[in-house]
Amino acid sequence: MSRFKVIDLLENVVSGEWGQEPTGSDDVKVIRTINFLNDGRLDLNKEIAFRNIEIQKVIEKKLNYGDIIIEKSGGSPEQPVGRVVYFDIKNDIYLCNNFTSILRPDSNKIVNKYLFYYLFYRYRTKAVLKYQNKTTGIINLKLDDYLKNLSIDLPSKEAQLKFVSTLDKTQELIDKRKAQIEALDQLTQSVFLEMFGDPVQNSLEFKTEPLHELCVHIFGGGTPSKSNPEYYIGNIPWVTPKDMKDIVINDSIDHINEDAIANSSAKLIPPNSLLMVIRSGILKKKLPIAINTREVTVNQDMKAFVVDKNKITVEYLLYFFEFYQKVLLNRVRSVTADNLDFQQIKEILVPVPAINKQKEFSNIFYKVLAEKNKCLQQLNELENNFNSLMQRAFKGELFSD
Repeated sequence: MSRFKVIDLLENVVSGEWGQEPTGSDDVKVIRTINFLNDGRLDLNKEIAFRNIEIQKVIEKKLNYGDIIIEKSGGSPEQPVGRVVYFDIKNDIYLCNNFTSILRPDSNKIVNKYLFYYLFYRYRTKAVLKYQNKTTGIINLKLDDYLKNLSIDLPSKEAQLKFVSTLDKTQELIDKRKAQIEALDQLTQSVFLEMFGDPVQNSLEFKTEPLHELCVHIFGGGTPSKSNPEYYIGNIPWVTPKDMKDIVINDSIDHINEDAIANSSAKLIPPNSLLMVIRSGILKKKLPIAINTREVTVNQDMKAFVVDKNKITVEYLLYFFEFYQKVLLNRVRSVTADNLDFQQIKEILVPVPAINKQKEFSNIFYKVLAEKNKCLQQLNELENNFNSLMQRAFKGELFSD
């Protein structure tokens, strides 16, 4: 295989263009980094900008099929600048903005998408970090230095095409699994609505009770003293908002021990309770709620509801809040942090269907959840395979020519 600098594999590098305010006539669609997905694809359904740009600049700077768009300004400490996306749109005119540039591969030297996957891999492996600088609060990518210093080993065109095809097919399978997972989530919501109607409107006119009367206990959370690091050496899950990424919690990032509980306001919460975040920046977008499958503790930004099983199931209550969260999010207050008024939450009137009907829903919930977990496992395997293929290819372990 021959080795090349990335800059030598490009036909052109085209700076982005922002133009002027739209006039409503002959405006052009402009892609911004808000349209970048972290899997290297574009989301053109999300806030496409329209700008008024001179015709000559449109001709010079419009995107071609197979171009690579690279982010050269923006980023954050958690997400470095330098993301790339592949432009695969035909028969339409788009430009990209001045926070980005177009990398146009020389297709006589390299398969366009092979170069994209290489840049995507190098971003994933943090190769961009040493080419960043920060000015006026914005992180910039030293693009020229980055392109001149990156080197790539090129197999034959045939091998490049085969590799691209393999990754594309793997991505298709990943997309299918994600779609299945989303469909299963929607199925559970549909079943809930079919069985119980709209819980916010209580459209089936079930009797209602305040939330606190449906619980045998409501726990607040606590944070053991950070000045005693020994408290955080244990096997008791200490759940915080950063753990609340799914509707079922099996474990947490951090753990504490019994001494931590004895010397703080943290309490042991029994399995099958409803965990809820009441203070977090994420409350601008969603209400994180989940059921814990094992005994846990939570921090001070959360509450835990232990339900009265003679009145209500935790699975029913979980999906009640899935629908009720829009009401709650409209009540979020920002004092020292985004938070919900816990006293108001306790007084929420919850429709209470017959307990046998709730248990029927709970059985369906766990059957769908089991299917979802299978899909999640398959998704994890596919994503690991995708990443492994990239790593092997660009470390020179996949090609022999």
